[in-house]
Amino acid sequence: MWVGFLEILPTIHCKAPREVMQLLASQRFSGKKSYDPLIDKQEFCSEGIQRPYQYLKLYKQNQHLDRFNYQEGSTVGNPRDCLNLFLLYCGMDNPSWGELKNFSWFLNVQLKDCENSVFCDPDFLADQLPGFKGFIVKFMILMARDFASPSLNTSDESPALRMETNLEDDLLTRLAIRKRWENESHPYIFFNADHSSMSFLGFNVVCQGQNTLNAVDPHSSKVLIEHVMSQELFEGLQRQRISLTEDFDQLSRSDKIKRISCVVGANKGIMDRSFDPDPTYELTVDNVMKMLAIHMRFRCGIPVVIMGETGCGKTRLVRFLCTLQREGRPIENLVLVKVHGGTTAEMIYRKVREAEVLAYKNQHKHNLDTILFFDEANTTEAIFAIKEILCDKTVKGEPLRPKSALKIIAACNPYRKHSPEMVERLERAGLGYRVKADETEDRLGKVPLRQLVYRVHPLPPSMVSLVWDFGQLSDSTELSYIKQIVQKKVSDYRLPATCNSIISNVLAASQKYMRSRKNECSFVSLRDVERSMKVLVWFYQHSQDIFSNPTNLSDDQRTLKCLTLAIGVCYYPSLVAKDEYLAEICRYFPRPVNCVAALQEEISSCQDLFLRNVQTRETIAKNIALKENVFLMVVCIELKIPLFLVGKPGSSKSLAKTVVADAMQGQNSHCELFKKLKQVHMVSFQCSPHSSPEGIIGTFRNCARFQKDKNMDEYVSVVVLDEIGLAEDSPQMPLKTLHPLLEDGCIDNDKPDPHMKVGFVGISNWALDPAKMNRGIFVSRWDPSEDELVETAKGICSSSKQILLKIKHLFPSLAKAFLKICNKTSKNQFFGLRDYYSLVKMLFAAVKATQQEPNGEQLVEVVLRNFSGQPEGFDPVLFFQDVLQDLTEIPRPRTLEMILRNLDHGTNEENRYLLLLTTNNAALHILQQQVFAKGEYPPPEIIFGSGFPKDQEYAQICRNVNRVKTCMETGRTVVLLNMQNLYESLYDALNQYYVYLSKQQYVDLGLGSHRVKCRVHTNFRLVVVEDQQKVYKHFPVPLINRLEKHRVDRSTDLEAWQHCVLNKLREWIKEFSGKANEDFKLSDVFIGFHSDACASALLQALEKRQQTLSDRREGQNERDKPKTPESDKQDQVTEMEHSQLVDAMDTEHETEIMVKNDESSEVREILQNEETMETENDESAGEKEEEVFNLAKGLLLNCATPDAVLRLKYSDLSSQDREKLQRLYFQQHHHSLQDFLRACLNTPQDSSKFLEVRMDLEESQCSAELIASAKYSPIHHLKQRACLACQVCL
Repeated sequence: MWVGFLEILPTIHCKAPREVMQLLASQRFSGKKSYDPLIDKQEFCSEGIQRPYQYLKLYKQNQHLDRFNYQEGSTVGNPRDCLNLFLLYCGMDNPSWGELKNFSWFLNVQLKDCENSVFCDPDFLADQLPGFKGFIVKFMILMARDFASPSLNTSDESPALRMETNLEDDLLTRLAIRKRWENESHPYIFFNADHSSMSFLGFNVVCQGQNTLNAVDPHSSKVLIEHVMSQELFEGLQRQRISLTEDFDQLSRSDKIKRISCVVGANKGIMDRSFDPDPTYELTVDNVMKMLAIHMRFRCGIPVVIMGETGCGKTRLVRFLCTLQREGRPIENLVLVKVHGGTTAEMIYRKVREAEVLAYKNQHKHNLDTILFFDEANTTEAIFAIKEILCDKTVKGEPLRPKSALKIIAACNPYRKHSPEMVERLERAGLGYRVKADETEDRLGKVPLRQLVYRVHPLPPSMVSLVWDFGQLSDSTELSYIKQIVQKKVSDYRLPATCNSIISNVLAASQKYMRSRKNECSFVSLRDVERSMKVLVWFYQHSQDIFSNPTNLSDDQRTLKCLTLAIGVCYYPSLVAKDEYLAEICRYFPRPVNCVAALQEEISSCQDLFLRNVQTRETIAKNIALKENVFLMVVCIELKIPLFLVGKPGSSKSLAKTVVADAMQGQNSHCELFKKLKQVHMVSFQCSPHSSPEGIIGTFRNCARFQKDKNMDEYVSVVVLDEIGLAEDSPQMPLKTLHPLLEDGCIDNDKPDPHMKVGFVGISNWALDPAKMNRGIFVSRWDPSEDELVETAKGICSSSKQILLKIKHLFPSLAKAFLKICNKTSKNQFFGLRDYYSLVKMLFAAVKATQQEPNGEQLVEVVLRNFSGQPEGFDPVLFFQDVLQDLTEIPRPRTLEMILRNLDHGTNEENRYLLLLTTNNAALHILQQQVFAKGEYPPPEIIFGSGFPKDQEYAQICRNVNRVKTCMETGRTVVLLNMQNLYESLYDALNQYYVYLSKQQYVDLGLGSHRVKCRVHTNFRLVVVEDQQKVYKHFPVPLINRLEKHRVDRSTDLEAWQHCVLNKLREWIKEFSGKANEDFKLSDVFIGFHSDACASALLQALEKRQQTLSDRREGQNERDKPKTPESDKQDQVTEMEHSQLVDAMDTEHETEIMVKNDESSEVREILQNEETMETENDESAGEKEEEVFNLAKGLLLNCATPDAVLRLKYSDLSSQDREKLQRLYFQQHHHSLQDFLRACLNTPQDSSKFLEVRMDLEESQCSAELIASAKYSPIHHLKQRACLACQVCL
């Protein structure tokens, strides 16, 4: 339809230059005229086309150019010849019109300056510099080619943005850089600001062969232009003191600044040799050429779009250029916009309007250009707004302010995908990504954004052709910067200068090593060097408190120890192959620390020091994970370095956060070490799939408010994003605001206040987008080895050496079994480290209670309490059979017994909260009947959830949290059903790691940024009841791992003979259904049939049988008494009650008719046949099974559909059984609703009746009539019987 609509509109095809060239050539020979616009005549006659065209035409004909000048308004040649020359010299195979325009316009501006230059005036210096103008024109053509050629692989058809492609990486490939700065030569001749004199960069003129002067690349010695000039011209330039053989890098810094100042017109830089805009900025020929290339693009009106890795110096270079042009004046000429995922078009437009006002002021008051710099422009979806400003020179369609001298730069991050090894490693981090790669909608083409090194969006086509590669720092340039950074820190903090070289070499080697890691997080820039020096200085300042015998250490030794700890914070934790890294850098250390073992020992000893000084509970193992987490948190919090911790549940992330918050209390700390560190205030934000950017921004704002007016040397506020991985794929993308928040603590603020920068810790069980983590230190905790598990178990039991001796021989077998069971369930990560820790703790508690080695019963129980919950057929004890001989033969405790032990208030052992996996909420009924109804436990608080909109509102969630909080404080048990939106608020509570105040235990409860300390009563228990399929498929793995899991349904805790009956009943169902298939399911055979139907019928049959036996005994006792008229009447009532039927279908499924407490003819018949039986104790086991089996069959038969009974002839039952079942069925009341109601109401009942009539409205074409009939029938009969106690639900 759209194609047809477009076809009726007038269509003009703007053809690519190559295609136009072919059409012009064909017209020349055929004489046919095309009605498509090919080349605009007015444009062809303009100065921007004619001047370059005329020069190129003469250049191609090898004409002498010294005396040629373009005459204004002159027009020569024809469009075809002009286009042919442009295509020949532009250096691109298939350029776009925009690229040709940039080529011609740059060439026009440069040639215009050339004509105005006194050095190119033949009447002035023709004798001294013969052929000089021709030499300049050659370079102008070469420069124009370099400036116009894009770094991305694109063409006029702009395929870079075509999303419909069969190749997954096609879009990514087209947006990848093909023309790298460092791989190309850049011979530049810049006309200075006076538009007369020139500066030469990027080439040397050398004599090769017999008097042949060639222009060559000074670094690669590649010949750029052969026979570039005559010997006479070369000597003439030397006489004018113009050197074409100098090495720019060897010039003094003042000379370099003067060269740059000449081009950009900074008079102070030319006249004052002491003027230096930024002494810390390293000036190399590479970054000077980039700086001047940006300036020349400004001069020629070519939009500036640069692409380079983060931290490669883009912002620093632009800042230096602006500072140089300011010439020391107290004015602002740089507007920096830190673009991020949360940047909107309105924010961009507002920044442009503010920059226009500033630029207009600078231009008219100071004759100064102003630069508007969009950093990381392609990280926002609003890139279209930047394109409009940069390319179209408009804001919302309105032109930019004229003569404001506003220059605009957009810096982009590269389009680069991680290696397959790195992608696989990221997918395995923690629990992997919460939303799988094939499910996420966050993509660049077909590639998930998280598989990219940078989270970037596609560039608009008109920007693609403008991109030029900014390149990377060379090793030598980076080493120069590293030396400068090290020198400055050493000087500022009075470190020993003798260590300068060692520190510089170690950091340079670390940077190089990190970049070489293709399968790890290799994001390094000069930020990492500055961070390392910051950490080194911190350790040096605290060396008296950290090192043992610091007075015996020389300054050099202390500095090298601090260097070791600095790399132990900034590089070492992020790697998997840690030993390989240490082996690479240890050779830069002097003896005796120039070996891997010495460096490892230094890092480990400092980690041990911090861990020894924090207080933990007895059963907390101080393992490697906790040790490293605490160490990193303390240092990063002190220095406000962002820290990301990713690992599976149980890898001590939340525990480290809690113990660090408890330890870092300034002067109120428990130990002397932490009294000398800052007091920390943690502000937690519980991330979830519903988190919003505003919530995270608000958390940072609140956190900064705590720091305001505080002594920043003694106090620090820290934002803690709990479960940050849950917000990774939130539809609102809350983490898109993280970059500016991590850097400045605020959004959209050019000059943030010092107190706004806060500490940050991100904790996640799920893998994170690596692009978000390159602003801080990223640590991924991997699965522990068997040896680490054994050591952790020893740590848990270390509080009692006597008990440890009794059980430590079991730890290797337990660790092996745990790894096996995890491998078996790795697909859904059902079991985790918390289950293993709980297993060891329970074993420790059991041995502590008996003071004997654990026996088989105890082992079986702790295994079942920590590794149950899997579907039927999964036996966790089998995995642990190597722990103890014949472990599988030991009798197992019933599930209900284990639940009761968990809920028991009388034991001192620490129990996890419960997760009961069930079907049809059977677990709730079992808890109520078997646990709470007996009076041994106080009644629980049961909180139901639903999918109704009101139940999903924030206010209702808060009310539910408050109900849980009240129960926590009073010690009342809470049962949660279908409360997924509540669980994230309870993560801290589920950890059960309490903070103690006045001997009372407290945990955090919260929702988003709202947190509150809640006292936890020792009797408090939490039970989560959920459908087992929902748990297996949709439940958060961190929540599953925190809880003790049991599968509870109607068949739970049946005795052996009852399981036999249940199996027989299931077989009977199969035989009864016979030809049941996809079109005729079991739910069509039995109304409302579900997986628990057989077990439900069996339980009701058992209950009915027990009631019958009880009534019979009472009846026997009554018969022994004298008869009275009243007793005869009572016997009749009792006899009628015996024949009462209880419906077997306890379900929530859609059913046609569901009845409770009905009557069954077969049950009555069975009960009459049983009158001869005296007591239950006299029965044989087989008779008992048969009796219960028949009762259950009768209950199920009462729920069979007439259709199913008629189909019995196709069943697998014998003909005798089929006839009997059909006879019994049609003796029941299935003929009509009226018949059923009459039979139901005629049966005396002690309890009220509940009748529910449901209909499938979609199957009926006369639904209204049927509903009216259904309403009339029961209401009419109820009125006839005047049954006021009955309710009708339709």
